[in-house]
Amino acid sequence: MQTLRKSERLCNFRLKELLFNQGESFFAYPFRVFYFTFGNCDLENFFFNAGNVIFEGRAEELSEIRRKQNPSWPYRKLPAMAFFSHPAKMMVSVPRKNFKKAVARNRIKRLVKESYRKNKSVFYSFLEGRGEFCLLAFVYTARELLPYSEIENKIIISLQKLAGVISGTEKVDFIRSESAENGHH
Repeated sequence: MQTLRKSERLCNFRLKELLFNQGESFFAYPFRVFYFTFGNCDLENFFFNAGNVIFEGRAEELSEIRRKQNPSWPYRKLPAMAFFSHPAKMMVSVPRKNFKKAVARNRIKRLVKESYRKNKSVFYSFLEGRGEFCLLAFVYTARELLPYSEIENKIIISLQKLAGVISGTEKVDFIRSESAENGHH
């Protein structure tokens, strides 16, 4: 399981919309970690009734707007990559505000993906044991490029904290690591 396939990456707009609209987040320096978990039985609701699930209060109004923009709106099917062949789908984001050059942003993304790839197996077995699926986004918030060893350690800590939050043994509020508390932002 030392691969990071296309099917493990979060690249579907509707799934990203679900993650950022209904998901929760916590902070573990240098990452803001967004996550959204659901069980096997919830898959059909999210994929086939997405208009009602994502926008609970304004479902009819938004459905009408979408129907005008795209006549096939309620019947639009998700691509095969949107379905879960793995317990989690992840994405990495590096704000342009912090790193102006695309070369630097891409390097950070590669480092984060590599450390996630090497350390995801414990998290996957945790999710499989609970019968859940997870949408996951790592937003890199530091203003400097950290060394790979530090990024890998922070990914491991983030995945452990996420497992704790999902299992209910850790609070969902903002979680800060030692380096963030010491002022190393």
